[in-house]
Amino acid sequence: MPFLTLSHVTRYTYRQPVAFGEHRIMVRPRESHDQQLISAELTITPEPSEVRWLHDVFGNSVAIATFDRRARELVFDSRVRLDHSPAELATVDIEQYARSYPFTYSSEDMPDLLRSIERQHHDPHREIDRWARRFLDPSGRTDTLAMLSDMTAAIRRDFTYVPRPEKGTQSPIETLARRKGTCRDYAMLMIEAARALGFAARFVSGYVYNPSSREQRTGAATRMPGSASICRDRVGSSSIRPTASSAVAG
Repeated sequence: MPFLTLSHVTRYTYRQPVAFGEHRIMVRPRESHDQQLISAELTITPEPSEVRWLHDVFGNSVAIATFDRRARELVFDSRVRLDHSPAELATVDIEQYARSYPFTYSSEDMPDLLRSIERQHHDPHREIDRWARRFLDPSGRTDTLAMLSDMTAAIRRDFTYVPRPEKGTQSPIETLARRKGTCRDYAMLMIEAARALGFAARFVSGYVYNPSSREQRTGAATRMPGSASICRDRVGSSSIRPTASSAVAG
């Protein structure tokens, strides 16, 4: 599965012509040693008066579109072709000292990871902490990769996916209580649970390859020494490649 073509269309329709403000579009996949971008086209209708590209503070490619005309419809059509060679989970290389939990990030990495370790949601009764610690081995040493995989599997098994078009993300405590939510809600739960255990985790979005469907997913990327970030979504995918990432989910 080295070559993939992604087609992503977002369409807005209106009852009457409307004016458009500035739009920020994040559809260009991030490149890495295991993913090379072959081509990328972004078509916007109506044609913007200006499109400029920039990198945000996380290194994401962002298109900024401005408009000078009204229209009844606004369409963003992204077509990308890339060479994608993800590593199988069994071949993920983790530094020896981090293969068992608990471990400590190196002093060189820690300054860059602090924001990804910092908790973002108030948990006065330590509900997230208790849920996260369910996956630890009582003997005191836990296989790190197996623990993260078990956490993902528990979300898939014990929670129900419910689409929600409204903006925003449930708090992790809400998700734990309701046992249902969207992929972004489960990503936020996974992030906060990982952070509760001292892991650096961040919010990512990307595409999951499935021959029978085309899916965009939101997931959590956990920083592991020796392997960069391992990305997980609620169905346990480890090959999700971010199209965008941020240290703080919101």
